Amino acid sequence: MANLNHIGIAVSDLPKMQELFSILGLSASHSEKVSTQGVMTHFLPLPVVQSNLELLEPLDKQAGAVAQFIQKRGPGIHHLSFAVERGELENLCVKLKTAGFRLIYDQPQPGAHGMRVNFVHPASAGGILIEVMEPG
Repeated sequence: MANLNHIGIAVSDLPKMQELFSILGLSASHSEKVSTQGVMTHFLPLPVVQSNLELLEPLDKQAGAVAQFIQKRGPGIHHLSFAVERGELENLCVKLKTAGFRLIYDQPQPGAHGMRVNFVHPASAGGILIEVMEPG
């Protein structure tokens, strides 16, 4: 079995993205210029816990957020998801709003596995849809 090493995210506003991930508890541990690729890389270690790949299959190929995503952009990575402990989601959402990040929902909504979820709108998160979640 191959282990996921990292997910590369192209950014146009590094300080804003660093702020977002800082609110989510992540900070860069290593930065390195890779001249052959024409990039400066910044690695934010993720906590060592089991993670999953979630394959999102639309129930209706014409309706719903994932169906619309596929129609507009084609299949591919839809979102990144970050979990917090039960009772911490509202506080995290307040921190995100206070820092100027736009949330999709005013209040968390039910998600898979009985989780409560909200999303940071990609327009305020460097083009990335970010899900924040807690056990319901």
